[in-house]
Amino acid sequence: MLKKLLVLFTLMLLSLSSLSAQENKMFQTVKPSEATLVKSDSSKAFCNVCGMHLTKFYKTSHVSTFKNGHKEQYCSIHCQAHIDDEYSNKIEKVEVVDTKSLKLIDAKTATYVVGSSKKGTMSPVSKYAFEKKEDALLFQKNFGGKIHSFDETLKIAKNSLSKDTMAVTKKRMMMAKKGKKIYTSMCKQDKFPEFNSIGESKQYIIDNKLCKTLKAKMQQAVAIYLYDPLLAANKDKMIKVNNDTKCPVCGMFVSKYPKWVAQIEVSKKDSHYFDGVKDMMKFYFNPSKFKHSHKAIDISKMLVTDYYSLNAIDAKSAFYVIGSNIYGPMGEELIPFKTKKEANDFSKSHFGKKVLKFEDIKEEFLY
Repeated sequence: MLKKLLVLFTLMLLSLSSLSAQENKMFQTVKPSEATLVKSDSSKAFCNVCGMHLTKFYKTSHVSTFKNGHKEQYCSIHCQAHIDDEYSNKIEKVEVVDTKSLKLIDAKTATYVVGSSKKGTMSPVSKYAFEKKEDALLFQKNFGGKIHSFDETLKIAKNSLSKDTMAVTKKRMMMAKKGKKIYTSMCKQDKFPEFNSIGESKQYIIDNKLCKTLKAKMQQAVAIYLYDPLLAANKDKMIKVNNDTKCPVCGMFVSKYPKWVAQIEVSKKDSHYFDGVKDMMKFYFNPSKFKHSHKAIDISKMLVTDYYSLNAIDAKSAFYVIGSNIYGPMGEELIPFKTKKEANDFSKSHFGKKVLKFEDIKEEFLY
């Protein structure tokens, strides 16, 4: 009798565990065997825009086929909208996952249910597609929402991009900070040109074996950090610039390039901001060329942005790499580092021609 009770108790626990697992499983998630992934390279398993796992967010997945035959897959119509904004004239066809059959279907002929009680992907407003309108109506009856076409749903997604992205960015800031710690301790300290997406950053990590073996969430965190180091930066230690401040050398809005900002303060009364060290040094050597008459002795402070930490550092004690394959807002740039070791390591990785101290910089180098 006792054995039977123990068996029944064990079965009950297993049943409860199974129910709990089902409850915790996201509606968008499917088994790997149920998912159709169209890419064949190392980015096969994740979204080309945000880097999120496609099987985990499969029921909201979209596929773009470009006119040159290239295919990319996204976790959501939110990420599809990002691509459509920039490359709509290059996209030949868009497909979406039918929520019922899990097959890829032509998005143009799909019926979408927008705003149901089911969780959305990359947006609080969910958007699920169906091949048959009757399936969409049944889904709407059970979970709410409104019926829309693909074009209408894409427009809704585009209109909410800014708001949705702000909400996503808050979550990414925490991930980026974790990613920075992981990158520092478990990855090769290498830097590279800016990425256009988290997906591109993630693919670079995989293809170049940049890190030790990482769990999926750890890899995503590193990819987010490398895509946008600003998310993990200490804003209090960065050079602060007003949105309307223009570089006195090139006229560009400096706040658009926070990873490259440089500053010259004249007699603690007037501050000038630049979108890179190169323009700062042009101004430093020849202020009269840019309609200013102060002398070098009048300068009370010079700051540049450290390439790795993005912190403000003293320009005269920094080390600069010239001639590397990393470009700033104005093309070839003098890239600043707090330590000589960091500058040397960066120079080796990125074909730098020379590492200079502040006093080694000559005006002719800037042109």
